[in-house]
Amino acid sequence: MVAFLLLAELAAAPAPSPAPAPPTPVVGTASGSVSAAPKTLADVARERRLGNKGVEGGTLSVAGTSGSSAGAPGGKPGQAPSPAAQAKARVHAAEAEVRAARRALDETVLRTGMTSEGASVKRARLMQAQKELADAKDAAALSRR
Repeated sequence: MVAFLLLAELAAAPAPSPAPAPPTPVVGTASGSVSAAPKTLADVARERRLGNKGVEGGTLSVAGTSGSSAGAPGGKPGQAPSPAAQAKARVHAAEAEVRAARRALDETVLRTGMTSEGASVKRARLMQAQKELADAKDAAALSRR
């Protein structure tokens, strides 16, 4: 008899409402797809050296300059930067690349040892960055003359 009452009670109960659909996940932003690996300072310096800008008008600060070039001191928005300013920016980017390469070499050496293949690749990158810095400083010295 008790079983009969339980069955009658279940049959009389309203049907449960279907579960709400889960929210759709956000795939990326309007600026592009989401990368699996975050950008390193070396990646940013390399992009700046090649002329690729990141977020336009962003707040990224490398070597004391903001991501927005419109507010650069001594320049007007419609005017090209002077050769001295370009040389100074090249030196700053090269210095940032040297710091990033040195940091990457130090981290690799701590993880894998000084004689590993990864360390030799990082060492070559550091030497290349130091050569580019020397070239940038030479070009800046010539542009001041």
